[in-house]
Amino acid sequence: MSDTLISVEAVTKKYGKLVAVDGVSLNVVGGEVYALVGANGAGKSTLIRTLVGITAPDSGRVLIGGDDVARRAPATRRRIGYLPEELFLYERLTGDEFLRLVAGLKEVSDESAVEREIDFFELTAVRHKWAGGYSLGMRKKLGLAAAFLGAPDVLVLDEPLNGLDVEMMRKLRLRIETERDAGQALLISSHVMSFVERVADRVGVMRAARLVAEGTPQQLRAQTKMTDAPFEDVFFKLAK
Repeated sequence: MSDTLISVEAVTKKYGKLVAVDGVSLNVVGGEVYALVGANGAGKSTLIRTLVGITAPDSGRVLIGGDDVARRAPATRRRIGYLPEELFLYERLTGDEFLRLVAGLKEVSDESAVEREIDFFELTAVRHKWAGGYSLGMRKKLGLAAAFLGAPDVLVLDEPLNGLDVEMMRKLRLRIETERDAGQALLISSHVMSFVERVADRVGVMRAARLVAEGTPQQLRAQTKMTDAPFEDVFFKLAK
């Protein structure tokens, strides 16, 4: 049985009187893709920011490979590859410089790792241009390259498909499957339900700050008695 690499234990996060995440628990093991879905404002991005250590929970905890991410240990942070929904870039760094900065922060010793990600995400033509001039699609590919760089044990991707063309979406899906088969734990948030059903081993549905359903796509279909409907219909029934 694979080790649990992501463990979210009764996490609650509030902003004043607003409860953004309410007692959420979930686990992701190595060799598994877990999709976190929900309507806008359901709490997904707040949970993800808590999961990667950007935001501290008000109660509960998040463990990455058994280590509490809130302690901000550099070794724990280096185990996580993270793509935020809105990627912050140093506008006056080139794509190449940005990835080499990330490689240094991750202590990636393989000199060819940056080259592989630039090649995979088709950034060669723009690698020496300032990231501030990148299109949405190029920014997304640069963020994905940074997340995958160094083969982290845990990959957390928040809306990874935004800005990608169909060909790159397919390449990303195949890459996700490759990383899963290599034993990584992946947590992905997406509004594209066809992608979620195709790539996810399990799906967690958030509604009003809580995790209200969890299971394989087939189990969620059975739960909603919607075995033949598009998966987005299953999602709407659970998330609304």
